[in-house]
Amino acid sequence: MSENNANLSEKSIKGSLSKALLNDIDSIFIEDSTESTNDNAKEHLKTQRNLFSVHLAEQQVSGRGRNNKKWVSPHGKNIYLSLAWKSTLLHSQLEGLSLAVATNLISALKEFTTGDLRIKWPNDLLINGKKISGILIETTDSEDGLDIVIGIGINVHMDESEGSEIDQSWGNLEENPTFKLDRNKIIVSIVTEMYKLFKGYPISGFKKYHHVFETHNLLKDKLCKVETDKETYEGKVLGVNEVGELLLEKNGEIQHLRYGEVSIREL
Repeated sequence: MSENNANLSEKSIKGSLSKALLNDIDSIFIEDSTESTNDNAKEHLKTQRNLFSVHLAEQQVSGRGRNNKKWVSPHGKNIYLSLAWKSTLLHSQLEGLSLAVATNLISALKEFTTGDLRIKWPNDLLINGKKISGILIETTDSEDGLDIVIGIGINVHMDESEGSEIDQSWGNLEENPTFKLDRNKIIVSIVTEMYKLFKGYPISGFKKYHHVFETHNLLKDKLCKVETDKETYEGKVLGVNEVGELLLEKNGEIQHLRYGEVSIREL
């Protein structure tokens, strides 16, 4: 689908990053094939000294999404990226982090597509109704706060046969096969936006990202079906609040839905 698909290159990525960012970055690791970039990032955090490190792979053989679902990862076609962040966050500040990451990811990707980018709460990205990206955040306690791994998977130019295992409607960032996106440039944009988040989120929390999230909120004003461990019901999504909870109107009452506790889909 993309004959000129360049390999991932540390030199290309580093050459396009700002001096301030480079001063705070620990390392950029690129593997040809790996089990999981998130696992690599978690291992590196044990000895990491600087603010963050970048972990990439051409292919993941055990990539995973939310709820341990398999993340389909063909070689050299997509972006499999994990950022290892030595944060000073408290557990109480995590509530809206995945939504803030999704918001920054929209900012990073919008220059590479003319499609309609939307966020399906809490953190899936879709173009024209088809999923192109997922985010998986994992945390461990540290002496200074929380060590956080942010895993980001993005379909860039995966063909139909490579995505045959995916159990939902999916798409690519590269909609037009004649337009050759360079994954290194996309990664530079993502890392640059995420660096802003590492600096800003500990001060502002999700509040700073709330408005932009709402402008891309796929479910806003939609009738949706909600499934929890205990019940299944329907309601209208009003939006999200400033801590990242989804607000859903059910029989005249407003429900506050928290990430990780529910599954939701549009009717």
